[in-house]
Parts: sequence; C-alpha cells; structure tokens
Amino acid sequence: MSKAKEKWKKFWANVWETIKSSFILVTFFGILSGIAFIGTINTDWCGPIAEGFNGKRIAFLVVIAVLLAAYAGAMAFGFGGKGYQMLVSGNMKRMSAEQLGTQMKISSHKEEMEYREWKGFAIGGVVAFFTVLFGILVGIYGDGVNEAFRAISVESEDAAPFNNRGVAILTLVSMLCCGWSLLPFAYLNISGVAVSYFWSCLFGLLPIIVAGIFYIVGAYAARGKSVRAQENADRAAAEEANKPRKVNYGGLPGTKPKKKK
Repeated sequence: MSKAKEKWKKFWANVWETIKSSFILVTFFGILSGIAFIGTINTDWCGPIAEGFNGKRIAFLVVIAVLLAAYAGAMAFGFGGKGYQMLVSGNMKRMSAEQLGTQMKISSHKEEMEYREWKGFAIGGVVAFFTVLFGILVGIYGDGVNEAFRAISVESEDAAPFNNRGVAILTLVSMLCCGWSLLPFAYLNISGVAVSYFWSCLFGLLPIIVAGIFYIVGAYAARGKSVRAQENADRAAAEEANKPRKVNYGGLPGTKPKKKK
C-alpha cells in the first residue's frame, strides 16, 4: 500500500472513530433538547407562553445546559483516559518494531483510538455541527419559526392557523434536536426582544471547549494514575530488596549463633 493510500485510510479511520465516539453525546444532547422544549412550553411548569423568557424558563434551560456540559465533560474524560491507554499500547508496538524488527501483538489496540490532543475538540465539534446547522436553518426562516412556535403553543388555539407546513416541521425538528441552544432566542422573540437565531451558532462552542478540555484532563489523569502505580510498585520492590533476611543455619552443631546471656 502506498503512503498516500495509507494516510488516507488512517484519516477516514479517525473520522469514523470520532463520529462513533460522539454518537451517544449527540443523542444525549437531542434527548435533553426535547425535554427542554416539552418542559418550557408546559404552562404548569413555566407559566404562560406569552411571558416568554421568564425566570422559570431561564432556570429550566440553565439546568439543562449544566447537565449537558457535565455529561460531555464526563464522556470526554473517559475517552481521554482510554486514549492514553491505547497510546501506551501503540508506543510499545512501535518500540518493539524499531528494536526487534517485529511488532508486539496487542489485540485490544487500535491506532485510531490513541490519544491525540485534537480528538476531544473533534468529538465536541460533531455536536457543534448540528448546533450550527440548525442555527443557520432557523436563522434563515426566523420570522416563520417565530410564528410556528406561537402556533404550537397552548395559548395559540384561538389564533389563525399556521399553513406553512415546511417551516412548522423545521421548527418542531429543530426544537427537539437543538432546543437547548434555540429556545432562549425563541422565548426572547416571544417576549418582544428581536434576536436573530444566527446567534445560537455560538452555543456550538460549549461542547467543543468542554469536550476538548476534559479529554486532555482525562488523559493526564490516566497518565498520573499509571505513574503513581509504577512508583508504588518500584517502592515496594525496593523495600523488599532492602529487607533484612533471616539466615537459615540448618541443624548442624556449631552453626547457630550463641545467645547472649
């Protein structure tokens, strides 16, 4: 295989691994977005829709954002630790190839899963992709989305029906998939504060920064744990080597030391 094909194969292997690693995170963001949408339009929980961005809705969305950031950090932390272990295995294989001419066989090792500083940011970037995508789509049809959002609210039963089915579907899908980033702007617009949905694209920085930082922290935490374990093992071995040993004189006469009186 040529070097160009090998690099291309590694590139797509890393892309696929990043997408797989971010799948659960994207799903979790979608689930909590749906909860945020359903929860904030519930008048029993957050008051009338006409109030827009009131205190209850602010608190609800802040809790959702904190949960999303915490989950993204926890997942990235775990991926960072696993990536460090893969990097250690990879370094062992490469070292054996250089020194012995043959690679060690480590069945659990996958090069595309090895730690790289950029991988945490890339995992968060997959989530950010959908945040930016829906931010742009909703931003383009902002006026229609505002009307559709009012139409699906409980309070709009007496209002004129909303006939733009495409915008209605876009509104529903976007709020269920990325409501965590779009809902604040929707409720601000309902309150009379005209804000463009394009600004919601900036929320994509949240998963990128959180996942990127905690991925690196997780790798360094795993490295520190490994170093401490090795230091403890070396210390125990040194103590065992320096421990005074009892001499077995056997049962021959005259070979035992005389006891002091």
